[in-house]
Amino acid sequence: MNWLRSLAAHPAGRAANPRSPAFSGATPRAGIRAAGDYLNPFLSTHVPALWNALTGVFAREVDYWIDGDAAQAIAIQILWLEGAEAEATSPGRYSHAYVWNEDLPRPPRPGDVVFVSGVEYDVGRVDAYLTGISLIVMQDRSEVF
Repeated sequence: MNWLRSLAAHPAGRAANPRSPAFSGATPRAGIRAAGDYLNPFLSTHVPALWNALTGVFAREVDYWIDGDAAQAIAIQILWLEGAEAEATSPGRYSHAYVWNEDLPRPPRPGDVVFVSGVEYDVGRVDAYLTGISLIVMQDRSEVF
């Protein structure tokens, strides 16, 4: 899945010249949908198709708790990166997963919780990508380790 990370890791922001915006007419607040359409058709056509293909085969169904509140649980599919850390078990104490931001009422952020198979994982870090996908880094809440 490193290819997906490298594919999605195109950071938004300024290009080579830090004094000029990377996208003419677009401000950082305008986001990827400036002027109504995606700046790059790859984002609107191929990324969703790739996500659907990957989740059709590799998805894990989880409950995503907004702000760590079980009452705000949303059932979503994520792409769990098996063996993302050098740990004996996978998923281990720290786990990584890709989340499709549109599956949530707001983008993922630290303080959220992923609940799967009776285990709660705190979202500790979120790497948001221009493609509408976020990589979340989770930590197992249990004391098993």
